[in-house]
Amino acid sequence: MDCPVVVDFWAEWCQPCQQLMPLLEKLATEFDGRFILVKINIDEHPELAGAFGVQSIPFVVAMVDGQPISQLPGVQPEPQLRQWIESFVPSAAVEAYNAGLLAEGEGDLAKAEENFRVATVLEPDTATFQIPLARVLIQLDRELEGQEIIDKLETRGFLEPEAESLKEQLLMRASVEDSGGIVAARTALDGDPQNLELQIHLAEALSVEKRYAEACELLLDIVNKDRSEVREKAKEAMVVILGAMGPKSKQAADFRRKLSTAFY
Repeated sequence: MDCPVVVDFWAEWCQPCQQLMPLLEKLATEFDGRFILVKINIDEHPELAGAFGVQSIPFVVAMVDGQPISQLPGVQPEPQLRQWIESFVPSAAVEAYNAGLLAEGEGDLAKAEENFRVATVLEPDTATFQIPLARVLIQLDRELEGQEIIDKLETRGFLEPEAESLKEQLLMRASVEDSGGIVAARTALDGDPQNLELQIHLAEALSVEKRYAEACELLLDIVNKDRSEVREKAKEAMVVILGAMGPKSKQAADFRRKLSTAFY
């Protein structure tokens, strides 16, 4: 269930099996754990051969997530065999990317960065790998490095929705830094407590310090009570903050539902 499995049904008396097995073993070693090779002697395990409907050998089938997905069409030379395996085994870049997502979900941002960097080195032109690296760098408060990735992606003339969200987060962070952060935002609001624009600025400052719940509650209150154009600004700020909270944040999902209910 954790990685692809190649099941090779064979027998000692089968000459084509003897030709194919060394190639499979060689590729299993070369792929270094990216798939598991299982060899089943049909004379010793006829019940397994029957369960798979084996009528002739060699019979080689690929299993992904516990289900058969592809059968090798007879004995193949090494290049064709390699191509068949690559059709269902994730690339090294994809595996590094998946490991990065897992580490990020567990809160290990350093490990996530390491894996995302491996993916980007292996496939430097793949935006799917660049974007999560930028996301993690921003979470690690390394805005300049994240900005460089977004700037490079933008030279293509467009940005994916998540990359656009990261760009907005960076703009918000820069604005908060230029305006003096939470202290300056609170001081300004103390002088004019009913000013909704200043409340939005305070929420943005709170979010930069990762005080997301406070920021979202403040913006949600504006959305619920105000009916002017400021309401839209509060909504836009909250959407950016929700993006900063991460795609798997349960708290972000809760606030997203509250925003949807309040606004629509």
